[in-house]
Amino acid sequence: MRPVVILQNEPDAPAAYLGDALDRRGVEWTVIRLDMGEALPDPEDVLGVAALGGAMGAYDEDEYPVLVEEKLFLTACTALEIPVLGICLGCQLLADALGGRAYRADAAEVLFAPVEPTPDADGEPIIAALAGRRVIRFHQDTFDLPSGATLLATGGGFNHVFRVGTAVGIPPHPEVTPLILGSWLAEGDARRMAIESGTDPDALVEAFAAAEAEVEETAAAVFDAWIDEII
Repeated sequence: MRPVVILQNEPDAPAAYLGDALDRRGVEWTVIRLDMGEALPDPEDVLGVAALGGAMGAYDEDEYPVLVEEKLFLTACTALEIPVLGICLGCQLLADALGGRAYRADAAEVLFAPVEPTPDADGEPIIAALAGRRVIRFHQDTFDLPSGATLLATGGGFNHVFRVGTAVGIPPHPEVTPLILGSWLAEGDARRMAIESGTDPDALVEAFAAAEAEVEETAAAVFDAWIDEII
């Protein structure tokens, strides 16, 4: 049986709740550690693809040449009508690969809040799973929609979910656990980014951890909706 392939771009951005959902649904999956130089498979050998987050930008191809290969892979999978899910950096890579543009936003967004469905989101299972549910929105980049894309959700002046055929991009992080978020915001650039965006990182981590049951429920709903497109 062909597996679902998870593209991991950084050591501290794992599949987490997405992996839990795949296990619960009995779906075979494998992680390609692009950050460690692992090779991409033949697109025809995969059942679905999820591209995860990372601190780099989709435009940082000179520093991270693997991003070029990742974009080509996402394009090929979409052309083959394989279900593709791009999360945060993965969303920006997907938008860029399909003819949109990813770029640095005027200001970062770091918060725990719902996205806002657009009128075109009616009947979209992933948006039905997200609607009214708080999710981590943690990014300093944004994107212009590819030609032919349907914008499914916005929030804070950002595009937040889009679809092109079997490919869906979501900047928020339903896969992130409280432990992962805490590690991101403990120090360094991510903590500084949160503070500069007007968010108290310690308060955000505390609120997210206190809502762990809600967070797990949201992740399960979102990833079940995506898995339903695969199996």
